[in-house]
Parts: sequence; structure tokens; C-alpha cells
Amino acid sequence: MGDVTLRVSALCIRDGHVLLVEHKSFASGDSLLPESYWILPGGGVERGETLEDAVRREMMEETGLSCNVGGLIFVKELLYPYPGVAGQGERHHSVSLGFHCEVTGGETITGRDPEYPDDQQMIMRVDWLAVADLHRYDLYPPFLPDYLRKGAQEGFSGAVPEFFDSLL
Repeated sequence: MGDVTLRVSALCIRDGHVLLVEHKSFASGDSLLPESYWILPGGGVERGETLEDAVRREMMEETGLSCNVGGLIFVKELLYPYPGVAGQGERHHSVSLGFHCEVTGGETITGRDPEYPDDQQMIMRVDWLAVADLHRYDLYPPFLPDYLRKGAQEGFSGAVPEFFDSLL
């Protein structure tokens, strides 16, 4: 079994829209999961890299945008297969730290994951989706749509970080 991966993600909201990346499923072939879903920009932290530097690098790689990194707003653990299932965490185990960010420049592009060759890219597209329309899309993790709607109304400044387990 491999190590637990530490990930970061950037939550950027402006003018009622949230920045999301349409991503191919990491578990293709699982009939319980969609073939693609929308996630926050982000990815793995490299050894020796600070969390803030990782957020900024991932934002640039995936979206072409630079950002200021704000406070930690959530912690999300992912085990796949899920808890209670045979082989729990055998295929994937990560902990993702979500940060509230503000876009400061750049042009929105559909970026790429440098660790994959061109014919195996996981990123399909990048877009600013209206928070009010999130019910029209497959978002991951499952807690994200309600969390975004609530945060868009109440704001994320000074938010106490929330923990979401593998089933949420």
C-alpha cells in the first residue's frame, strides 16, 4: 500500500461564481462514480514545498491564474475504496487542505498536470460556474455544493476550518 498523499485546493469565488476544474474520474470504471466531475483547483504537495507555494503552483498549472492564499477553511480525507469496504484505502488515500484564495492575475486556461503525458491528461476544462447553478453539475467532494452556497452567502473570512471525512 502506498503513502497517504497531502493535497491542497484553492477555493476562489467572485461575482457569484466559483472557479472549478472538470476532471476525469480517478476511479474510472466504478459505476457509482461519474466519468468526470468538477473539483477545486489543486493537487499534491511536493516534498520541501510550503502549503501556500503548493496552492499557488497548482492554481497556475491548472488554471493559468495567480492568487493570494488566505486561511485554511476545510480538511477533507479521502479513502478509496471507502471506509467499511474490503480493501479500504487500498487504491487511494489522501488528505486535502482547502484554502480560501483570491485571484490576482493571469488568464483563465485549461491547464495540465505535468506528471501525466499529453494523451493521459486528467483536466478536461476550467470554468467559473455560477454558485446558484451548481446543482446542474457533478461536483466532488459531495459536501462541496452546499459548502459553496453557504460560504458565498456568509463569506469565508474568519471561517473556522471544517473537517469532512471520506463519506462526505
